[in-house]
Amino acid sequence: MQQKHSGFMEKASDFVSGKGFYIILALCAAAIGVSGYVLFFTGGNQEEESQLLQISSQVDTLPKTPEISQPEEEETLQPEESTAEAPVPLPQEEEAAPSSLPEEDVPAAQTEAPVAEKFINPVQGGQVLRGFSGDTLIQDETMGDWRVHSGVDIACEDGGQVTAMGDGTVTAVFHDDLTGYCVTIDHGNGIVSTLRGLMKNATVEEGDTVKMGDLVGGGGSTMTTESAMAPHIHLEVTQDGAFIDPMTLIQGE
Repeated sequence: MQQKHSGFMEKASDFVSGKGFYIILALCAAAIGVSGYVLFFTGGNQEEESQLLQISSQVDTLPKTPEISQPEEEETLQPEESTAEAPVPLPQEEEAAPSSLPEEDVPAAQTEAPVAEKFINPVQGGQVLRGFSGDTLIQDETMGDWRVHSGVDIACEDGGQVTAMGDGTVTAVFHDDLTGYCVTIDHGNGIVSTLRGLMKNATVEEGDTVKMGDLVGGGGSTMTTESAMAPHIHLEVTQDGAFIDPMTLIQGE
């Protein structure tokens, strides 16, 4: 019996000194781990809960900060949109604006050009030396050919007075190489007269308003194309741009 016991001890000793030592060491480590796990999830939780209870009781004893009430925002009342249509204003008659100047104070430059109703011979007592030929050709003693005569030649001494044949506005004062110094007057209603063969110095300027009988210049025999004739002026009249016989207007005086 004693031999069996001693044999068991020898075998146990051999086991412990061999691989058995490591098996026992692993079992001990597992036991320690299990014990620690149990303590962590049982005793550890109770300690944390007691600490939380102490902190909560301390927080309840602290004075509370009074809440600051925020002012309520005033509601902005929006005006309700009116569904009724606005009344449409009735059109009012526009009053005529009064003229800034009375009629008698309107400057002459703003008035219309005068319209001639009567016409006179531009050379008082002057005799017609050659009349208006219209479309008929007549022999010209100065040029030596046959041509139409678009006006009338009225005898006038050099320096003799030449007047406007009717009311109107001077539209041109100029010199022509063939017909000398000239003055053109617009008499209105499409009637325009041109006096040719005047002296160099006219007594009117472009833009002047003249009345029937006003002096516009003097006879000067400055027409090259009619220099073979006695001293005279040449009077041309157009109506709406077409030449007419000046004497038809003068005879109607």
